[in-house]
Amino acid sequence: MKRLTRNSYPGILCAAVILLLTGLPGTCFPPVKPIVGLDKVIHMLMYAGFTFALIWGYREPFRERGMDYRKKAFWIAVIIGVAYGALTEIMQETLIPLRTGSVYDWIADVIGSVFGAVIAYFFLRDRNNLKNEALDK
Repeated sequence: MKRLTRNSYPGILCAAVILLLTGLPGTCFPPVKPIVGLDKVIHMLMYAGFTFALIWGYREPFRERGMDYRKKAFWIAVIIGVAYGALTEIMQETLIPLRTGSVYDWIADVIGSVFGAVIAYFFLRDRNNLKNEALDK
């Protein structure tokens, strides 16, 4: 259990930051004329960082184990990001004053989740192991 907890710290930290930011009431944000699409870019970056952190926490087994583990880690991270994005949007719509949930924000969360997992996948892959696996097949 200690290993699971230690490996989970990066993802838990990112989830906490996202929860804090999405849980702030609307009055906490300055009344500025928004740049069109900026909030979607912010959503994508937050969730890209979240899924990257989820995979980063498990970087040692990600590099040491085979392709099956990498694929599972990729999809589990994406699913967690997609579900967490949906939950935060529902929370904003139902619980947070002066905030609204948005399907478009959730779509940005989904895109960011996939993007973060792809970046983590390519960033953490071990080129030598990938070459050896390809030769073994």
